[in-house]
Parts: sequence; structure tokens; C-alpha cells
Amino acid sequence: MLHEQVQYQILDICKSLGLSAQTEYRGKGWRADVFVPLEERKYAFEVQLSPQSLKKTQERQDKYIRDGVVGCWLFEKEPARQRVEMEDLPIFKLEFSDNRTFVSLKKRKILSLEDFVHDFLNDKIKFCHTLNPLPYVEIYFLEMRCWKCGTINHIYYIAPFQSPCNTIINYDEAMWVSDKLVFHPFIVSKIQEYVNSNKNLSLATVKQRYSHTVGDSYMSFGCHKCDSIFGDWYVQEAVMESWYGDGIIDKLKFKVDFDLNLRQDIPHWCHPGEHSFCE
Repeated sequence: MLHEQVQYQILDICKSLGLSAQTEYRGKGWRADVFVPLEERKYAFEVQLSPQSLKKTQERQDKYIRDGVVGCWLFEKEPARQRVEMEDLPIFKLEFSDNRTFVSLKKRKILSLEDFVHDFLNDKIKFCHTLNPLPYVEIYFLEMRCWKCGTINHIYYIAPFQSPCNTIINYDEAMWVSDKLVFHPFIVSKIQEYVNSNKNLSLATVKQRYSHTVGDSYMSFGCHKCDSIFGDWYVQEAVMESWYGDGIIDKLKFKVDFDLNLRQDIPHWCHPGEHSFCE
């Protein structure tokens, strides 16, 4: 029976870690599939292969909370009404492949059952209230022909960021403004340094230019030969086209030494691996 297989896999993992663990352990009004008493904390792993509502799961979890037990729920099919992850109700998804058992953290990470149990018991999986990107910027270069003189230029944009727990963090920047992240002095200098050593790229110049369309000046890309402005609509169209094709001709990734200021209020169970937690 699959339920018992997973149950005893967890038991064996705990024993391999030198931990005392029991199956079908009874408490006051609850029975844990696998109970793991540690010195400072007690854990209950629940293997839930049959459907169970979020309400019923919370009711059962409340009994663990009452008795000072950390309940961890492993569902084959997570409760349909669970719209957000909750600190007091750790729910994760079981997946099975090639006779092995895995645990998915909302598709951000898929861990072997062994790694999951080890990391959950050792506080390497933690509930965080915000997502925070890693301090790395990835640059995508695109070719752009000058609308006025026909010279080939190369512009760039910043790819979506990634959190320590492998979540993609998208961001939008307003058009026709000068304080875009893409034009941050540190980023511009890193790109210029890279382009100077790469003869295949002819970087469009970045500076303040007047736009007749907008009726104002803003930081922009412009032709490195005739200095004609590449308006933000024009640039945004090229960027969007690259999302659906192979217009990206080069990439560059580097670490930044300033706060990206892209923290997002998204509660989640964080597994950062070799990185620090999101918060």
C-alpha cells in the first residue's frame, strides 16, 4: 500500500539520521503517521493520499499546535481551497517517479523525500513572509537597427530575477522615466566593461535625450553613430518580441553591490539551499 510505503520511508530516513521515530503514534485526539520527538521540538509527518479538505486539515493541525507538535502534511493532491501558503499549516505535495518519492514546494523546488525530511527537521525549510531576489542581474542583448541611419546597435534589458528558493520574480519599469534599474550606473558600467571586451557587440549609447513624442527628456538608448533616440515604445516592442523568439544574441550575468529593492510580500515556505533565506 502506497501510504504505508511512504510512511515507512519517512521512518527509515529518520532512523538513518539517528533520530527516534514512531509510526501511528497516538496523542490526545490525534494519531501521527510518523512522530519524531527531538529535544527542542516534536514533529508529526502526515501522509495524505486520499482527498481531505483544507478545513479538515486545519482542524487536525490545530490539535498538533495545541500540544506543541509541528505538523507537516504531505499530500498527493493538495487541498483545492489552499490559495496561499500558511505558516501554521505546512502543506507540501508528494510526487512519485521511477519508484522514488519526491516532495514539491509549489514547483519552486522538487526535493527527494530524503532531502526534504532532513532539511525540514534541521530548519533548512522556513516560512518567509516575503520574496527577495538574489543579488544577481542577468542581461539579455538584442539587436536594434537605427530607424534614422540604419546602423546596427545593441540594446539590452534585465531578465526576471530569481529568489533563493527558485521563484521567478518579474518586475515592470515605467516608460519615459530616467531612474530605471536598467540604467543604474553600476549596471551600465558592468555592461560597458563587457562590451569593451566583446567585438561582436556595438552598444547603443545611454544618456538623457529629448523625445518629441513625449515632449520631455529621459534616460534612453540611442544610436551610437547618429545619436537618434530609441523611444521606449520602440525598445519595449523589441523586448516583447524576444520573449517569443530567439532575438536574444548574448547574455551577461553578474552580482550587484546594492539593494535591488524588489522585495515582494508573498508568504511561502522557503528552501534556499546554499543561499540565505528570503528574509
